[in-house]
Order: sequence, then C-alpha cells, then structure tokens
Amino acid sequence: MLLNTFAPPFRLVGGYFLGGIFCLILSIFAYFLADFSAIFALKTAGFIHIFALGFVISIIIGSLYQLTSVILQKPFFSIKGAFFNLFVFLAGALILSFAMIFENFNLMLFGGAVLFFALSFFGVNFMFSFFKAQTQNLATFAIFVSSLFFIVGITLGALLVLVLNGIFAADFELLLKYHIYFVFGFVFFIIVGVSSVLLPMFSLSHGNKFLLSKIALACYFLLGITLYFSKIFAILLGVLCVVLFIFDAGLTLKKRIRKAYDYWNLNIYLSFIGAILGAIFYLFDDKNLAIFYLFYGFLYPFIVAHLYKIAPFLIWYNYISPFVGKQKVPLLDEMVLKKVAYAEILLNFIAILSYAFFTKFGIFCIFLSVILLSFNMLHFFKFTKFGEKNGRENLQ
Repeated sequence: MLLNTFAPPFRLVGGYFLGGIFCLILSIFAYFLADFSAIFALKTAGFIHIFALGFVISIIIGSLYQLTSVILQKPFFSIKGAFFNLFVFLAGALILSFAMIFENFNLMLFGGAVLFFALSFFGVNFMFSFFKAQTQNLATFAIFVSSLFFIVGITLGALLVLVLNGIFAADFELLLKYHIYFVFGFVFFIIVGVSSVLLPMFSLSHGNKFLLSKIALACYFLLGITLYFSKIFAILLGVLCVVLFIFDAGLTLKKRIRKAYDYWNLNIYLSFIGAILGAIFYLFDDKNLAIFYLFYGFLYPFIVAHLYKIAPFLIWYNYISPFVGKQKVPLLDEMVLKKVAYAEILLNFIAILSYAFFTKFGIFCIFLSVILLSFNMLHFFKFTKFGEKNGRENLQ
C-alpha cells in the first residue's frame, strides 16, 4: 500500500500541516491565558480549541485527504475548493478560539459560523468518500465511523455557540459532554484506524489481529451510553479504551522486523507514556494534569511521529522522485535533521517528567520542543524547491 495512491495536490496536505504547526505554537501562549481551576471556563476552552482544533484536527484533516484514498483505494470524494477551505478553516478556528479567550460572544458567534461552514464542507466530502468503497477492514470501519462522529461533533459545537449567545435553548452541560465525546471519538477512531495501517507499515510488523483495538472501539460506543447516566463509569471506560489501544499498539511494535529505535518509534513510545499518565490523572479528576499529558504527552508526540514519516515521503514523491536515475537525490532518512528531531523528543520527555512538579519549566520545554519541530518541518519544505535548484521543471 503506497501513500501516493490517488494522491491529492501536496500543497493541500502541506498547507494543513503548516497551519497545524502554527496553531501548535500559538497553543503554548494560549496555555498561559487558560484557567485550569475552572476547566469549562471560556479561557480554558479557547486554549483547548487552539490545540485540539487548530493543531490536532488540522493535521488529521490534511492526513485524511491523503490517507482516506489510500485505505479505500479510491479517490477522495472531491477536493474542489479544498485549498480555499483550508484558509476558511484556520480563520474560523482562530477567531472562535481567541473569542473564547477574550470572552467576546459576538465574535464567537461569527467565528463559530465560519468554522462550522469549513468543517461541514470537509465532513460531507469525507463521509461521501466511503460510498462504493471496495475495502472492508478495521481501518475502513474506524474511519467511516469517525466521519459520522465528526458531523455530530461539529453540529453539537455549533449548538453550544448558539446556546452561549442565547439564540438556542438547551441543556448546555449535556450538549458539552456529548460535543467532547463525539469530537474526541472522531480523533480516537482516526488514531485507531490509521494506526492499524501505519504502525505495521512503518515498523514492518506482520500478523496483527488488532483484537484489543476492536474491543477499545466497542468500549467507546458503550462510553457514549454510560456518559448520560454515570460520569465515573464513563471515565473508567475512557481509561480502558486508551489502555487497550496502547497495549495493542505495543504488541504491534513488539512484532516489528525493524528493531532500530529512531525518531518515529521513540515518539510513539513517548506518546504511550503520556497517554497512560493522562488517563491516570483524569481518573483521579486532576483535569490540569490530564489535559497536559493527553495533549502534549500523548497527542503531540504521536502526531509528530507520523509527521516525520509522512511529510518527507510526500515531498520526496512529489518533488524529488522525478529525478531518480538522472542525478543524485536525497534519501528519505537524509531529509530529517536527526539531531534536531532527537533533541525535540528529549525536551518533550523532560516536559513530561517535570510538568507535575515544575509547571512553567515543563511548558518551557514543550515550547522549545515545538520550535525544534517547526525547524525540521521547514527543512522538509525546502526540498519542494529541489527541481528549481537543479534547473528543471518543478513537477507536482
């Protein structure tokens, strides 16, 4: 299975990647404006949206434009207007997030409307991509369910904005719980589905059944039911989902043929540590630590691990592969600044170890880690000029 099957233009995928990294940097500054003593406060919600929406969802959407067609073995339903929608999405996400931080309800309504339009545009095209799909496996099922979760999640988010502005009357707390459930369900199903393809691919692991991942998905469905009746039981199920997925992913990595440790699998192992810590602190209702470890300890290194693999490959395929056999070209591994990548991982690890005791130092380490990641990403994008430097036509 090749990542270039039915490939969309790289500028679309790369645009979402760069937008996500930009929002990741902004999230560090937004962190200091959040009020973690009131977890559902608007300032805290603003920080969460910059990270989860601006970084996580942006990277996921960019990846899905590429990976959906690979997994389904058919083109993405439509990419017409997708590049313009990228800018609409980023504008809506940032307007909504900062409107929350500064508690500007009129701007929140405007940003929410812009964002809902952009996400609906992607969500509908994403869901329609599954029509007449030929493949039937765990990845296909998980990603299809994620498309449904996505539509429901953004709809509930739009209703929350309307409730805050007094335009719509509903149980705000109930809407908020299920907005979080469906949005994080979208992320969780994407992670499990895509991992069933990428983890074996990048680690050269074979014979994986993914039984525990399937149980984790079933538990997440049950979590949605129990959330209405029992918060404690829902939290326990959420922790179980995370633990089952991590254990299954660990089994996949244990079977790997490629035994060497590199910037990919080190980030994966680091994300496992962050996920376990986040689940533990969430279980003990310490939301400050839970958010940090789930965001910067789990999601951040897990996404970065795959960025180090996917971004260089896509750039290599689009801009360098036409010169293979004609002149010397860089290998994929040579496109990554390894010392920078390992320093980024080390800083993230130090942040995970220190945050619970030295909060500001932990965040400072995350900031330095993100800067190093950004430096590596910009280095990747320098290779898009490979054809121009060699005096040839830049093929896309």
